[in-house]
Amino acid sequence: MTADIDRRRFLAGVGAATTVAIAGCSDEDPVEADDDTGDGTDDDDTQEELEEGQLELIQTPQQTLDPIGISGPIDAWTNWQLHEQLFTYEDGTPPVVASLAEDYTVSDDYLTYTFELREGIEFHNGEEMTAEDVVYSWRRLAESENNRGHQDRIVRGPMSVDHEVDDDDETVPDSLALEAVGEYTVEMTLESPFHDTLGNLTDPRLSVIPEGIVGDIEGYDGEYEYDEWSTEGLHGTGPFQMVEWDRGSEIVVERFDDYHGAVAEIDGVRWQILEDPNAVYTRAVNEQNADVFELPRSQFDPTLLEVDEEVGDDRRQGTYGPVGDDVTLNYGETSLPRTQYLIFNTQRVEKHVRQAIAYIVDQGTIAETAVRGQGEPAYFLTPPGAFPGGVDAYDEMAQSEYPYGYGESDLDAARELMEDAGYDEDEMYETTLQHPSDQQASEWGDIASLLRDQAEAVHIDLSVEEAPVSTLTNRALDGDITIYAIWNALEWLEADAMLRFAYPNPFAWSRWGAEADFEYDELSEAAQDATDAWERYEDHRLPGDENLETRHDAYLEIERANWEDMSMLPLWHPIKEMYWYDWVEGLEMHGSQRRPQLNEISLDR
Repeated sequence: MTADIDRRRFLAGVGAATTVAIAGCSDEDPVEADDDTGDGTDDDDTQEELEEGQLELIQTPQQTLDPIGISGPIDAWTNWQLHEQLFTYEDGTPPVVASLAEDYTVSDDYLTYTFELREGIEFHNGEEMTAEDVVYSWRRLAESENNRGHQDRIVRGPMSVDHEVDDDDETVPDSLALEAVGEYTVEMTLESPFHDTLGNLTDPRLSVIPEGIVGDIEGYDGEYEYDEWSTEGLHGTGPFQMVEWDRGSEIVVERFDDYHGAVAEIDGVRWQILEDPNAVYTRAVNEQNADVFELPRSQFDPTLLEVDEEVGDDRRQGTYGPVGDDVTLNYGETSLPRTQYLIFNTQRVEKHVRQAIAYIVDQGTIAETAVRGQGEPAYFLTPPGAFPGGVDAYDEMAQSEYPYGYGESDLDAARELMEDAGYDEDEMYETTLQHPSDQQASEWGDIASLLRDQAEAVHIDLSVEEAPVSTLTNRALDGDITIYAIWNALEWLEADAMLRFAYPNPFAWSRWGAEADFEYDELSEAAQDATDAWERYEDHRLPGDENLETRHDAYLEIERANWEDMSMLPLWHPIKEMYWYDWVEGLEMHGSQRRPQLNEISLDR
């Protein structure tokens, strides 16, 4: 039995050249040529020719280029050029289409998937891709110490391949229910059905690399030492191959002439590594030494932006400028499947206080001021792109049902709640908001200051604390937070990717419905509604329209229950932006699920 996705779109993806759309940028000094070539050629001329055909991008430092350890899809700029997965989101937008897979089938119980791979696909080292490469690559994600905690993409997560665990709850080596049942056929059996298995398999951490290339799982000695492979030998199947990764300076890739799809028009790509926002702006705008880039939020001026084209799938394009030497840039944006929100520790912040803070928040003001227009007001935990019924249903329900004031701050309602609870200007309720000092610190700081001033007007003495994300996360795990500023991005495009954190359960940082020791007492009516809704979701995890409709109803009930008890307060949904010069041809704004390959971009400098 074949799973319920659009087969026409799926099969159309086989062999299709990927449409261009990028995000990434470059911004560092040109790569210096070797002074002694030994062949009598003019090195300056050679380097100039290379740079004319090399796309220049900019990015911040990253910890690893090993696919199993990278941070996430939208930030995997280099990965999309070097590596590929069995399935992908064309243009970064749904639905799922084939990439390295040619076809698939799934058993009647939705547990066993059989994938037929495309034949004749070469890795950058010249070897042909086979089913054994897929099994090895996916085993690494589950078993390697280099997975940086991402094993839940394949085991003990929403999509969990059947496997054995040891006494420490670690995956037993080579126990995954993955098997190469033919040279180009892979069979995978899950522990339980999951409705978005193919979407999960688009994740860049499930990229395919040559079998045995590194020896970081049992049964393989490796052809390279790990450090050498992860900086110089990242052989994938993508349109570009690795040249160099200088951790503090640059990442360079070059065209792979034996690519199975459309061979790149440019010679290569260089990501200049810069961390300082002012340096990024100077390099990209003032020096025009980058082709495609993102502007630091501190340098963004909303008055210079004109969006005049809807590309589709929640993508927009326009112009930005003039900047620098009176230049107008091309501009693109896409809504991210991400929500920025406040978590209340419901055991330490009383319900009327949580509701009062919801009343004083004007999500529109936050999006326009603290985020400088680079975000959209959030009224649900689920981002619009994954909301039941889509963006229009999100807007309609938010405007008609949001109980704390749509697009406004209602200080009178907040003050009335607090005064009914016995608080006034002489008897203030004291609580604390904690926010990261190392991630989005400027935005969170502005929001915290705004809330602190407004809270004082409704008899809440709100103090503010800053600490690194790692510190705050550990405190949240221990229940030692009061109000925590945080964000979550969806790993697949359905509301359960967010709402799995938003119902009463022992792992929820909100402690919603739990005593301090996690022993559940009598639940509030809203908490019980959310619990019942999640149980209905669990009973309808299979694909199919009827199951999807039941899940959608459950998602909306959880959102409404969260509004009532206000355990998590949505603030804004970020957008991803990109800027590029006119000499970059064939570039279109990518969608929210991936940064497409760059093999069809050309340069006319």
